Amino acid sequence: MRAVLRSEISKQRGAVLIVSLVFMLILTIIAAASMQSSTLQERMSGNAKDTNLAFQSAEAGLRAAETALSQINIGPFDGTDGLYRHCADPTDTATACVEPDWSNHSSVGWQVMAADVIPYASKPPEYFIEELVSVADSNQILDADQPVATLVFYRVTARGYGASNRSMVVLSTTYKRNN
Repeated sequence: MRAVLRSEISKQRGAVLIVSLVFMLILTIIAAASMQSSTLQERMSGNAKDTNLAFQSAEAGLRAAETALSQINIGPFDGTDGLYRHCADPTDTATACVEPDWSNHSSVGWQVMAADVIPYASKPPEYFIEELVSVADSNQILDADQPVATLVFYRVTARGYGASNRSMVVLSTTYKRNN
C-alpha cells in the first residue's frame, strides 16, 4: 500500500503549483485591467469637472459684458477696456478694429473680471465687446413727432478657465440694444 501511495504522489508532483500560478496570473491581469479602467474614469471625471468650471467662468464673463452693455454709457469703442469696433475692411489695423485673439492664452486687450468671481478657476473670466452695426428699427411705428429708434448690435466674446490653464471655454453671443 505504501508503494502505491508513493507512486501516486510522485505522479502529482508540481501540478497544484502550476494550476495556482495560472490562477494568480489571471487574477493579476484582471486587477491590472481594473486599475487602468478606474484611473481612466478618474481622469475623465476630473476633465469633465474642469471643463464645467471653465464653462461657468465663461458664462460669468458673458453676463458681466451684458450688464456693462445695459448701462446708459458704455464708453468709447476705441480698442481699450475690452471695447472694439467691427471694421468692414480686414486690412484696417487701427487699435479699435483689432480685437484680441481668443485662441491665444496670452493675448491682451480683454476686460478682466475680479479674481474672486469664480474662486477655483486658474484665471478670472475675460471678455471683450465688438460694436457691429447700427440700423433703424423697421418694426417701430412711424409717428410724425417721434424719431426713428436705432438698434445697435454687439458681439460679446468671453472666455473662462478651469482649475488648470489647459482648460479654456470660449462663448460668444450677439446683443441688441436700443439707442
